[in-house]
Amino acid sequence: MRKLIRSMCAAAALAAAPAVVSAAPAPATPAKASPMDGARKALDEVGDLSYQNKSLNEVVEDVKAKAKVPVTLDPMIFQFGLDPNMQAVNVTAKNVKLRDGLRQALAPFNLKCGITKDGIFISTEEGLTSKQLRQRVSVDCDGTPFAATIKQLATDTGANVVLDPRLKEKANAAVTLKLDDVPLETAVRLLAEVADLGAVRMNNVLFVTTAERAEKLRPAADGPTQPGNNPVFPFPGGIDRGVPFPVPGGIGGAPGVILPGGPGVEVAPPPPVEAKPAPAKPVEGKPAPEKPNER
Repeated sequence: MRKLIRSMCAAAALAAAPAVVSAAPAPATPAKASPMDGARKALDEVGDLSYQNKSLNEVVEDVKAKAKVPVTLDPMIFQFGLDPNMQAVNVTAKNVKLRDGLRQALAPFNLKCGITKDGIFISTEEGLTSKQLRQRVSVDCDGTPFAATIKQLATDTGANVVLDPRLKEKANAAVTLKLDDVPLETAVRLLAEVADLGAVRMNNVLFVTTAERAEKLRPAADGPTQPGNNPVFPFPGGIDRGVPFPVPGGIGGAPGVILPGGPGVEVAPPPPVEAKPAPAKPVEGKPAPEKPNER
């Protein structure tokens, strides 16, 4: 009887206890699209473009509104005498990708557009290449396959980093390397060296192949990209001071002195003033020489 009562009490306690349900894992928050992903998608959108007597700045603002991503016009183009407010863009294109229409609008200015991790960048061909290949990256590899590392760097920066398809197994060599805040081009060259491979630059493409093939290609290849020349600010304290004030940074173009009157206007420093001879000192006991027109 006692056993029966205990069994009944135990059953009642279990019935009264709250049920434990294993909660399903919360859905992962979707990763926020980067400006570069948005730029890729926007530049492939097909539509109509029509610019009549528009300035380059107006075109940039229109593309920014259409693409909904940052669009940067390289400020260094001012050093080439280009005025982005001049109404000189006349383009009509129907049923074209945004990238193709933008290229048509930029062609008269000898400018190019490309993708960086910050969005769409517009500059000269040299300026765009330098901007893409000198983006700052960090690398932390510990036995990571070389091909996977290079592919990730290209995806993260939008730069053209191409692996020689003839590498086959060598492309998957394990690499161990840690780099912090270095130009993309430097990272690719060092990773290739660690993998016993070589990298050469062909215009805006970093081509990774065997060390032997890289050496054969080097005479016809381009050298490493260089940091941009220093832009020059207006004369400190006014033009009449005659001293240009250089500051570091920038991409492409020869340095010049940009005046407040408008970009791209260069002026040479004022000619040196001829020094006048000091007046002769009188000798003791002798009168000072007479000056002209004193009589």
